[in-house]
Amino acid sequence: MKRKLVYILIIIGGYFILKNSSLLPIEAIKSDQEMEEKGIVTQLHTVEKVEMIQDLTYLGTLESDTKAMLSPKVTGNITSINVSEGDIVSEGDVLIQIDSEQLEAKLQTVEQKRNLLYDTISYLDSEIGDFHSTNPLVSKLQSARLSLDFQESEVEKLRTLYDAGAVSKYQLDQGEHQLQSMRLQVQELEHTMNSNYNKLQQERDVAAAQLGELEASIGEMELSLRDTSIKAPFDGQITQIMVSVGELASPGRALASLDNVHQLRIVTQVGESDLQKIRKGMDVEVTLSGYDESIKGVISYKSGSVNPKTRIGEVRVDLELPEEQIVIGSSARIRILLDSSKNEIMIPSSAVKTLETGMVVYVYNDKGRVYERKVTIGNSIDGQYQVIEGLAEGDVIAVRNIQSLSDGTLVYTLEEEVTQ
Repeated sequence: MKRKLVYILIIIGGYFILKNSSLLPIEAIKSDQEMEEKGIVTQLHTVEKVEMIQDLTYLGTLESDTKAMLSPKVTGNITSINVSEGDIVSEGDVLIQIDSEQLEAKLQTVEQKRNLLYDTISYLDSEIGDFHSTNPLVSKLQSARLSLDFQESEVEKLRTLYDAGAVSKYQLDQGEHQLQSMRLQVQELEHTMNSNYNKLQQERDVAAAQLGELEASIGEMELSLRDTSIKAPFDGQITQIMVSVGELASPGRALASLDNVHQLRIVTQVGESDLQKIRKGMDVEVTLSGYDESIKGVISYKSGSVNPKTRIGEVRVDLELPEEQIVIGSSARIRILLDSSKNEIMIPSSAVKTLETGMVVYVYNDKGRVYERKVTIGNSIDGQYQVIEGLAEGDVIAVRNIQSLSDGTLVYTLEEEVTQ
């Protein structure tokens, strides 16, 4: 009885298994038939003639062609820093100020000494100029000279009278002695007057020399005073500040670095194979980090050799930028335009299938099918193939699910449109 029950259960289970399994093939066949009727989904593309541009793309760094490390010529504590890193400054702007109080005090003292010397020289010039008209010795000398002239004439008369025997030898000797005394007196007066005049002249010369030394000292102090203000030598961007307020600045110590914003360049390193394709003067499109729009530039420098270890050379691109876009040291993408030609057929690389017999595309006809067509491919640029032979402008080709297509395959598109 138990055995009979087992047989019945087996028969019932087999019936349901056969019933359900028969449903699966029917649905699968139904689905395959619908797929065959609709075709394979793809995307279509209309062939056009466009400009083909051969280029190279590299990542470079924005640099300045002219850089300056700013250091002081004087020693002193830093009292103020008027800029921050990244600031754009103009030529002559005061960037850092060094304490000038002691220099100003010394300069004031020396200027006072100079003013006293000005007064002294002015007084001496007046004394020298008026010496022969106001000095009492001058009138004394003039009077002594007149007396000397008179005495000389009197002695001549005495000699004549002595020769005639009219006067004694004693009288003549007295007259000549008096003449000699008067001559000595005139000589002493002349010596005293000349000595006084020369003394005034020497004092004036000494004062003038001292004034010259003070003027030189004042010039040096004024220069040092100007040097306490660290100014921008050209228009540029502050790339680094190495000090803080209160620190001691001294000659030779770098305080800040400044890059010229009017002499900018993008520098990149290029492999030796690409370096051979690049020429000075080639057009370049530069896209700065953080910006979508590109900027036009040209190759300004290409190294004539490569590093023997890395096989890399340097390429530079000169360009001008508005101030708000200048960030020295930031990255930039440069696209070097090697060559261009118009009226070239370019198609997406996804449209090309490689077979044992060569490369083919699938050309669409108006009846919803695609057919294989052999093509000759040229350059490959940014996911696009140049078609040298096999396609004409206006042809419509499939660009999706290419590996599932074959000659004569029925296709359809989800968008029901053709891309250009």
